[in-house]
Amino acid sequence: MVLLVPELSVLTGLSDIRKNNRMLKEVMWEMVQSPQQHYLRLSSLLRRVRDSAEASRELQRWGLCLDRDIYRTQAHVLPVERINLRHRSFLPAEDLSWHREVTREAPIAVISVNSWLLIYPKRLQHLARDLLAAMRSCCGAMGMQVGQPSVQELRDERIESYVRTIQSALGSQDKMQLLLCIIPSGRDDIYGAIKKLCYVHTPVPSQVITAQSLMGHPSKTRSVVQKVLLQINCKLGGQLWGVDIPL
Repeated sequence: MVLLVPELSVLTGLSDIRKNNRMLKEVMWEMVQSPQQHYLRLSSLLRRVRDSAEASRELQRWGLCLDRDIYRTQAHVLPVERINLRHRSFLPAEDLSWHREVTREAPIAVISVNSWLLIYPKRLQHLARDLLAAMRSCCGAMGMQVGQPSVQELRDERIESYVRTIQSALGSQDKMQLLLCIIPSGRDDIYGAIKKLCYVHTPVPSQVITAQSLMGHPSKTRSVVQKVLLQINCKLGGQLWGVDIPL
């Protein structure tokens, strides 16, 4: 038994953050602060410490003194790398993202998805229908060909139903390129069971999408589907982009 002194213990991490959308958004906002925003917040902290008599006394007791500004030094700025697609090259935007380019043009190497299996519970059939429509709409601009899947609709959302249906479908059909499953939101147990089955027992590339990610405005769904298609292409052996870094 390990006994911890409460006054000397600090809780770390965030438990069940994915179930709290507001907290998740706040954490993401903190993570994507720009350098300028970081600087302003540090400057504000220094100013608050300097203007607080209690903080100043505490620093003086420790023999510490804080500068009025953060330390500045000359940094080495690396040149921007050129991103290569199949038909053209480009320089990334200032925020170093190039999602828009790789979803509107053909990647370096594309794998056609002709033999694949789609599994979803009956309650989410409308999401499956929207997903298929969005995949057909997005794949052309990305140079991908996505054929009609073999569809298995589940009567319930139990782990056993997913596992049994996957095993039966993969065992009765020719070699499948891909298994795509739509699962209810917050069901990590189903996700884990599907991945274990596809990694260990019946090896096949798999893509699992939660219902929550397919809900909302059509533009959001389209963005999710574009990212899913990029993941699928990579999992099947495709190549999205490259850079000109010499050996």
